[in-house]
Amino acid sequence: MINAERLPSRSGHLPQTGTLFRVLGRQRVGLTCVFLGLCLATLAACAPIPAEDPNLAVEQTTAAVEEENDLPPGVVPLERVNGSIVSHGTEVDEAAPSESASPAILTVRRPRANIRSGPSIDFPVVARAVEGDTFTTSGRTADGWWRVCCFDNLDEGEVETIQTAWMSQIVVTPDEAAEALPSLIPLFPEDLAASWNVQYECGSRRCAVNECAAVSRTEIHNNRDLRWLAINRIVTWEESCGEDSTWPHQIDRIEGTERYPNSTGLFFFNYWLGPRPGIANALFHLETGEEIEVWCSDEQVAEVAEESGWTTVYNGLTCHDVRTGMLVSMQYTKRWFFTGEFEGDQYDRAYFGDFEVYKVKLDQTNALLAIVNARAAE
Repeated sequence: MINAERLPSRSGHLPQTGTLFRVLGRQRVGLTCVFLGLCLATLAACAPIPAEDPNLAVEQTTAAVEEENDLPPGVVPLERVNGSIVSHGTEVDEAAPSESASPAILTVRRPRANIRSGPSIDFPVVARAVEGDTFTTSGRTADGWWRVCCFDNLDEGEVETIQTAWMSQIVVTPDEAAEALPSLIPLFPEDLAASWNVQYECGSRRCAVNECAAVSRTEIHNNRDLRWLAINRIVTWEESCGEDSTWPHQIDRIEGTERYPNSTGLFFFNYWLGPRPGIANALFHLETGEEIEVWCSDEQVAEVAEESGWTTVYNGLTCHDVRTGMLVSMQYTKRWFFTGEFEGDQYDRAYFGDFEVYKVKLDQTNALLAIVNARAAE
């Protein structure tokens, strides 16, 4: 039997992976906790407890311990019949755009035209066009600004790629397809509010706590920026359960996407993906009785290399509202694997049975989601 106490130590039942970095504005902020920006402070670092048969530990790999993930909380899969969505015997029309639809085109009608980073003359000019130039558009605002595609590196001096820009209706002529597009409205209100319930479960004999709960909620941080809605996501754990934290986000008011996309490779950081992240394949049930049309990802996997030969592996699913792209539900499992030599034996991704499960479920929001069945509780 392997003496677990003598195995190389790792950061035990804590979602810690050393230091990861994410660009936030012009500042790099170190992340020492990679689950939703949350830390469970009461779980002590420890070495894993091996399986009863040490040979099992050698043979088990990531593929060997993969299990079919349950759907995230509150999510029910959809079936499709003749192109319609069917759930509980009720058909819901799907409003997906036709892939064969002709692109909507704008043609510049002035000798020179400015292309701006946002839908107003208050936004900087990022490019210029001349008479006869054409652009693909996805719609215009009520104020007469067309969203056009595509330009790179729009923010001055910042390393990022922005896929769209804006042109005034007075400098372009729309074709018939463009005129037929619906008006663009902000995906999120100025006072965006949302909260998620978080559930943590630990599957190990060394768990300091077996279960833990938190609430993650948004708070407007700065609403003066014309383009970016700055919010903080504040995480509050139950008493003596975890360490509270605050995580900043900047969301495009029209596009609904993050200003600084997730660069960690960890799928559970993706809270805002923008409109229509995928074709609806499930329904999410709010506690109020409303049903939300959502897109759930296939199983996602992420790995983080730790010290002393350990690798943390995350397997899970995320589900996003198909109108706004906002996260509504998520569930994933975290496991640890050891590669290296110990007491003369070589191990290759040995798994010792320790795991954690995280579940996140939208509780309430004032954002207009893709509601398909409003059954509000009386």
